[in-house]
Amino acid sequence: MISVSNIERFAIHDGPGIRTTVFLKGCMLHCPWCANPETWGVQPVLMHDEKKCVHCRLCEKHCPQKAITFEPDFHIDYSLCRACGTCTQTCIPNALEISGKWMTAEEILDEATKDKKYYENSQGGITLSGGEPLFQFEESFELIQRIHEEEFHLALETTGNYSLEKLQKVEPYVDLFLMDCKHLDPEKLYHVTGADYDQIMENFAYLSKHCPQKVIVRMPVIWDFNQDQIEKIIEWAATLHFPEVDLLPYHSLGKNKWENLQMKYSYAQYPLMDKKDLMPAVEYGKKIGIRVKIGG
Repeated sequence: MISVSNIERFAIHDGPGIRTTVFLKGCMLHCPWCANPETWGVQPVLMHDEKKCVHCRLCEKHCPQKAITFEPDFHIDYSLCRACGTCTQTCIPNALEISGKWMTAEEILDEATKDKKYYENSQGGITLSGGEPLFQFEESFELIQRIHEEEFHLALETTGNYSLEKLQKVEPYVDLFLMDCKHLDPEKLYHVTGADYDQIMENFAYLSKHCPQKVIVRMPVIWDFNQDQIEKIIEWAATLHFPEVDLLPYHSLGKNKWENLQMKYSYAQYPLMDKKDLMPAVEYGKKIGIRVKIGG
């Protein structure tokens, strides 16, 4: 069984064509701008939307673990909560939901196969995302093999933060790696995100040597973190013969999820990043012979 956060059909930004994106739970990073913080842990997790809540307190009354309180404000004690879902069944305005469920590879494929015609007509396929799709490695590897057997185009939206051995095992089955390069300073990368720079670079080097055309380098461009890295990362990607760098401008789409998990979103004060401000990087890519795209 594999823990799945969400399955998004008709996705168009996670690889070529029309796709089904499967968000798997579990991640070793803790990026403070993360759009999917509910995927950090493998276990299902309870989320609360204060905007929908009418404070009827039925959830508090029916919670078997006594994990929910309203004094002075709504609060979930995650050390007690078992994400059993009892509270969601009593919540009339649907302010409570469980993020995550356990599924088999076959159940995931059954869902994805519903859109097979769209994949065929658009040269699309299936994208595994997260979290980190290789965090639950044995289970995700089984899913990767099954997708390959069904001859779906498979993209892996990945941090690259895992052992080379794992990468070597999955590489023959993956058609496209959408792989993050967030920063080229090892200390800053680790301090802000928890990522292992050496491990990620080892994996990039392997892909550069064996299948560079299967890689799109993705750089989330984040205020006060890596704006000074844009040209450096483009140059670095060009030296490794990768065909494309996608610059992903900062957005705050994950802010509500942080709040629904009772977590502080430290980027709340930052505005959306204008794509136009990143256009000079597209021209810079042309100068040094690599495609640079704004957005995924």
